[in-house]
Amino acid sequence: MALGHRFHVDQDGHSVTVQFLGASGRFEVLVDGKVVAYGSGRRAGGAVTAELPGDPPRPVRVIVSNPGEMGGVPFCVLETGGMRYLMPQVPLGGAGEGPARPGPYRPVRRLRRSLRRLLRRLGGRSR
Repeated sequence: MALGHRFHVDQDGHSVTVQFLGASGRFEVLVDGKVVAYGSGRRAGGAVTAELPGDPPRPVRVIVSNPGEMGGVPFCVLETGGMRYLMPQVPLGGAGEGPARPGPYRPVRRLRRSLRRLLRRLGGRSR
C-alpha cells in the first residue's frame, strides 16, 4: 500500500481515522485522536476490531481493501451496528491548509553565517 493515505469519518459523535504507516501496508485506527487498534494490511487487505467510547462501549470493525483492486489506492469501510460506512480519503495536513510555504529569504543571515565560517577557518590556520 502506498504512503500517505488517511481516511476519516465522524461516527456517533466520535472521530474515527485510519492512518497508513508506510509502504509495509500497516495501519492504525484512531478514535478521538487516540490509537485503539493496529492492522497489518498486507497484500490481501485487513480488518481490525476496536471500540467507540461510551457506556457501554460500542464495537466497530474497520476493513481495509487490497490496493491492487482499486487502481493502487486502498479504501476503508467502517462497520458498526450492522451498517457499513465507506470512509472518505482525506489529505494529509490540516483542514484548509495548502502546501507548506518556504520562510522568508534572509540574505543578511546567510551572509553573516558565511563570514563566521570563513573567519573560523582563517583563525584556525594562523595558529
